[in-house]
Amino acid sequence: MIIAGVGGHALELLDILISECKTYGLLFFDENKSLKLFEGTYPIIHIEEEVAKVFHEDPGFILGTGNPKVRYHFYQRLGKLGGKLTTVQGQGVVKSGFSKVEEADIFNLCFIGPNIQLGKGCLINTGAQIHHEVEIGDFTEVNPGAVILEGVQIGSLSSIGANATILPKVKSRE
Repeated sequence: MIIAGVGGHALELLDILISECKTYGLLFFDENKSLKLFEGTYPIIHIEEEVAKVFHEDPGFILGTGNPKVRYHFYQRLGKLGGKLTTVQGQGVVKSGFSKVEEADIFNLCFIGPNIQLGKGCLINTGAQIHHEVEIGDFTEVNPGAVILEGVQIGSLSSIGANATILPKVKSRE
C-alpha cells in the first residue's frame, strides 16, 4: 500500500497503521527526491511510473496529507495510475451505525453520531465530534478537537479549524 505524502499528517497516519500491524509492504509517495526513507524505515518512491508498478500488485493508497486541495489532487493523480482509495479508522472511535462514512479517514478518539454523511476523501482528525444529521462534502478536513453540531452542512474542499465549534444548522457553500 502507498501513503501519498510524507508530512506530519502521514506520521499520524503511520501511528494508526502501526497500532493495527498494517505496515507490511508500506511505501510512501512524494516528489521530494532528497528523501529516501520515511521515519528511517519506510521507502519513499518519487515517480509515477514506480507508483503504477506498485499498483499492479496492490492498488490501495491512503491520503497522507490533511490539506483538502492536496488530498483531492493526490486522489485524482493516483486514481489515474490505477490506485484505489483506502481509508483508515483509528482507535477509540465511537461511530453510529446510522451514518454513511465508508470513504473517510477517521482518526483516534472521534465521535460520529447518527445520520452523518461524510463525503469521499474526508479527514476527521483526532478528537473531533460530529453530532447528528450533519453532511460534509468531499475531501473536507475537520481538524483536531472540532465539534460540529446538529444539522450542519459543509461543502467540499473545506477545512474546519482545530477546536472550532460549528453551531446547529449552519450551512456553508462549496
